[in-house]
Amino acid sequence: MPVRQMDRDNMPANEDWAGNNVAFTCPCCGRVFIVSGMIHRGQRRCPHCNMSEGRVQGGRDNGGTAEIEW
Repeated sequence: MPVRQMDRDNMPANEDWAGNNVAFTCPCCGRVFIVSGMIHRGQRRCPHCNMSEGRVQGGRDNGGTAEIEW
C-alpha cells in the first residue's frame, strides 16, 4: 500500500497539523478527515470511504510523525 509522509514545513492548503491533531485529505475519495493522537489513539480510517488510514505520533513541533496510507 502506498504511504505519504506529512512534511511539516510544506503542507497542502487543505491539510493542517496542530499539536497531535492532523487534517488529512483522503487520496481515495478526496475528502478531509481529522486524526487525533489523543481521541483516536493516533490512527483512524477515513470515515467517508474507509479506504485509507491516517496516523499521527507526537506533535508537529516536537519531532512527531504523520502519514496516510491507502
